[in-house]
Amino acid sequence: NAGQDGAWWMAVNHVILKEFHHEQQNQAFLDYTRAFTDAPYLVEIKTERGKHVAGQLLRAGRLAEYAAEENGEWKFLQWDRKTAAPKMPMGSVGHRWQAKKGQWNLTPKDGLSGSEIDAELTFLEQHDDVLQVELDDFGGARSLERGVPVRRLTLADGTKVLVATAYDLLMAQYGVGRGLPGEYPKSYDEDAVYTPAWAERYTGMDRATLIRFAREWATTAHHTGGKCTVIIGAGINHWYHANLMYRAAIHA
Repeated sequence: NAGQDGAWWMAVNHVILKEFHHEQQNQAFLDYTRAFTDAPYLVEIKTERGKHVAGQLLRAGRLAEYAAEENGEWKFLQWDRKTAAPKMPMGSVGHRWQAKKGQWNLTPKDGLSGSEIDAELTFLEQHDDVLQVELDDFGGARSLERGVPVRRLTLADGTKVLVATAYDLLMAQYGVGRGLPGEYPKSYDEDAVYTPAWAERYTGMDRATLIRFAREWATTAHHTGGKCTVIIGAGINHWYHANLMYRAAIHA
C-alpha cells in the first residue's frame, strides 16, 4: 500500500543521501540540489518546551539589509559561500507579486544587489554551534534529537537567531549522521527511523534488496545525468497522504 511505498522510498533516500551526498559527494547531485531545490534555504531554529526545533524559513525582510524590501516577509535567504553572509535569491513568491517585474526566476543572483550567489548547502564544515534539534518519528509515535550545525545571525531589531540550512535538517531527519552527535543510526542494520532495517519492518522487503536498488538507482543517475524515472500509478492517489508518497519518491 501507499504507506509501505513511502517507507521504502524514505529508506532508499537514506542510503542515497549517506553514500552519494555525504560519503562520495557526487558533484552533479549536489549541484542539482543547490540549484533546483529549497535545500540551501535558511531555516530558523527556535526553542519550544526547552527543545530546539525547526521553525519557518527565515524571512529576508527581518535582516537590516533587506528591511525595506517589498514583500520581504515572502522572500527568503541562502548562505553565500563567497561572502560568508546571507543573500536573498530571486524566485520567491514575494518576487512574483512585487511591483518590479522580471525577478520571478531561478537565476542565482541577489534580488537587491544583483550579485551572484554561490549557495551553501551545509554548515557541516563551518558553523557557530551544533544543536540537538528535536525531530519527529511518526511511525514510532515519539520524538528524537539529532545534532544539526547552525550559524548565528543578527536581525534588524538586534535580535540574534540561529539558522540551519534545509539540507542539514533533511540529513538529520533521514538519519545521516556525518559525525554529528545525537540519536543517529550507526549502520543500515539498526532499526532507526528511515534506515533499511526500519523499512524492512514496515514493508517486508529484505534490506539487502533495498540497499542494492538505492545504489543502482543513484549510479544510473550518475552515469546518465539524472535520467531516472519513477512511474507512479493511480493506486497511490486512492490512499490518504498520497502527496507524501509522491514526495518520498521525488526526493530520490
